[in-house]
Formats: sequence, C-alpha cells, structure tokens
Amino acid sequence: MAEVTYFVALPFIAAEDGVAAGEPTECFNPTAVVMRAEALSRKPGLMTNCTATRTSRGQTGRGRLRP
Repeated sequence: MAEVTYFVALPFIAAEDGVAAGEPTECFNPTAVVMRAEALSRKPGLMTNCTATRTSRGQTGRGRLRP
C-alpha cells in the first residue's frame, strides 16, 4: 500500500483562557508549508505557528506524525 505524506501549517491564537489552535493549512510539499508558516507569522493576532508532517498508509489512515 502506498504511503501519503501531508504537510500542515498550524497557527496558534490568543484566547480568553490561554492559547488555542487556529485553522490548519495543508500544503503540497515541505517548501510550501514553510512558506505558509512564515506568512502566518506575519499575520496580526497570531502568537506563533508550527509545521508538521504526517505520513499515513492511504486507506487505513494509520501513520506517524513528525514535528
């Protein structure tokens, strides 16, 4: 079975009770996710953001998450 890798940029915003995750953005490749994270870092109101990759085995949905 083929493996599929997802690249995600995840922003974090200030909430009344601390920090909350924003809307994740899926990207096509590692370069695009880094560029998206950099663009998010310049957006007002965002505290920070992170990038992650997840590789899964297609139909089973099982996989591993790497920061």
